[in-house]
Amino acid sequence: MEGLKPFSFVHIADIHLGYMQYNLAERREDFAKAFIEAVDKTIKLKPSFVLLAGDIFDSPRPSNQTLATAIRELRRLRDSGIRVFAVDGSHDLEPNIMTGTILIPLHNAGLISYLPRLEGGCWRDENCYIYGVQSSRSLREADEKIPEYMRRNPPKPNPNLFNIFVFHGALDNPKYVPPYLKPDLRMEYLPEGFNYYAGGHVHEPSIQKFKTGVLAYPGCLETTTYTEAEIQKGFYYVEVESPDSPPKIERIKIENTRRFVVEERDFSGLTPEKITLEASNQILKMDVEDAILVLLLKGELPPGFKKSQIDMPRIKASAKKALYTVVLNQMVESEQQKLPPKIRETRELKTVAYEYLLKMFREQKYPEEFCLRMAKTAIDILDPLLGGDEEKVKSMLEEAAKKR
Repeated sequence: MEGLKPFSFVHIADIHLGYMQYNLAERREDFAKAFIEAVDKTIKLKPSFVLLAGDIFDSPRPSNQTLATAIRELRRLRDSGIRVFAVDGSHDLEPNIMTGTILIPLHNAGLISYLPRLEGGCWRDENCYIYGVQSSRSLREADEKIPEYMRRNPPKPNPNLFNIFVFHGALDNPKYVPPYLKPDLRMEYLPEGFNYYAGGHVHEPSIQKFKTGVLAYPGCLETTTYTEAEIQKGFYYVEVESPDSPPKIERIKIENTRRFVVEERDFSGLTPEKITLEASNQILKMDVEDAILVLLLKGELPPGFKKSQIDMPRIKASAKKALYTVVLNQMVESEQQKLPPKIRETRELKTVAYEYLLKMFREQKYPEEFCLRMAKTAIDILDPLLGGDEEKVKSMLEEAAKKR
């Protein structure tokens, strides 16, 4: 404890270099730019070292262009006197276990220190002890290789040093990961005795107390899916004074990420033609220069209509400024589609009647909302009318009249 000197480090994860989201070369460049910005800011911070907690690449076989970007940026860190320690992520792993990971050539070239390749799976100096484990794609795979790996390379945290455990995975405890992520690492594989558990794989940034220290996920550097659009991208800068006191953790923002505009609309009760028109208008309102637009179509279609009748190309074509437009058709078809044939035939007659009544009301030049409501009411009263429920029929007609 007495000999420990204050130091700092940077913790980055989930860079996903080479990801051509939506098959766009522009998105591949966006992920490269985010990493370049992270390297620029890291060099200015002048940390003692950098931790890369997996998914450095989006594919275990990156293109020459992507590999060239990684080599150039890692060399900039090395030339600035900043050592890089890394573990692989699920995206960095080659499906063939004999081939290994793309990180091994980078390690052999002296651009990173791939922790599982170091003796004992670790590195230490007079200030800190860093231990790293391989990633897994499932709990089953983790159970097959992590215990054996840790048997061959037992972690040896030193209470007189600042101890860091580097990993990539979603823990099997919902307290520490979002519910939509499938666990691929058991919490028991993260041993006691460490001050900082440097995680990757979880794209939402978080810092929580964990065992003898803190568990940190810095999140991703760019948006890998529209559900991450509102999350501020960045990484952690960690300053250490002593192993006896909590480290100071600062979030460093990545500023120049691609803008996503995400909207969700409920189109329940509207015909496919009306949905196409309103969704196209919504896209026009969302349209922003060089942005990614994402519109989610929600709700239930009227009886007799199908999701496939919504003109998706027409909706997408409404955007004129955006880089790319995504329209997700999550409309639900009416339950009538699941009914037995005889019942379905009866319901199909109602559909024909609905379409006829709708056409009739429209020809009278009534407002569209009124036409839809009255046509639906006319059909809805058939069942209580045939069942002799006069009160129900009267109530439904009175309600429809009020809304006019």
